[in-house]
Amino acid sequence: MGKKKLSAVPCPICKGPVEEITVEEESITEAKRVPVLIPAKCTKGHNVILFVDRNFTIRDVEAAGQVVDDGSSESGDSVKKAVKWMDDF
Repeated sequence: MGKKKLSAVPCPICKGPVEEITVEEESITEAKRVPVLIPAKCTKGHNVILFVDRNFTIRDVEAAGQVVDDGSSESGDSVKKAVKWMDDF
């Protein structure tokens, strides 16, 4: 298989578009649970979660929670990993 571009949807925070999201088809078609949660960002940078079914239809869009660094090194490392992970999308 290959890659699939998802349809644009409105951001639940600012109503701006969440667009240009491309997923590996296998990540949806071979998922053990559906809908598949796909992290994304709107054009204004808000983090959102897309709920995508096996037909590559976005069934829901929710605002993603924000990670807060409480200053501890263990927590700080987790925050940095989570932020990097979200920024990769």
